[in-house]
Amino acid sequence: MSTDLDAALLEVRKAYRLLEDYQRRMFELLAYIREQLRATPYHQEYILPRPGALAALENDANSGMRYLPMLDLSAFWLRHKGQAEFWDKHRAGDLLFAVWIQSDDGYHSDTFSYRRPAEESRSRLIISAVLCDQPSPVELNWFHGVWHSLPRYSSLMEQVVSSEAAPGYRAWTAAIDLADLGSQAAVDTALDAWRSKASAALGHPV
Repeated sequence: MSTDLDAALLEVRKAYRLLEDYQRRMFELLAYIREQLRATPYHQEYILPRPGALAALENDANSGMRYLPMLDLSAFWLRHKGQAEFWDKHRAGDLLFAVWIQSDDGYHSDTFSYRRPAEESRSRLIISAVLCDQPSPVELNWFHGVWHSLPRYSSLMEQVVSSEAAPGYRAWTAAIDLADLGSQAAVDTALDAWRSKASAALGHPV
């Protein structure tokens, strides 16, 4: 048995167990934040969805990345007025929350590559609030009709954005560094600060 290979495989096994713990804690964190925002689970999106088959993956330069757990996973939640079909039938004051788990901000999903080494990158939650000021006269699905009509939120941090494709909706986004969330008190402080800024920017309680 190769000593070097055995040592490398040991590091892989350790990495799997570390990732399992990280992901479990992230799901717990997301659930806590969702509860604090009084939101309902709605949707999720994977930047790199897992392939449906293994065929030809040996020829895909990004095959290793496509199986990385929780790489750029986004969760979407809704706060609504209790109306039926709330995902399509919106009311003024309804909110969509989008939470992007940016486990490594050195990773660039557009090019499937790393822009900088892990030592120089960060792990963040990028949280957006999308407010319905005036429901569209034509039904718009929150995810496909509203969210995907807005500008890329990652490049418009702490700015109120809107789109002619979804009039009556405005969004605001800010990042929270995961390294700052070492305790529940720290989570509460960071979330309260995010909500305060979002509420002020949108002119509506978030």
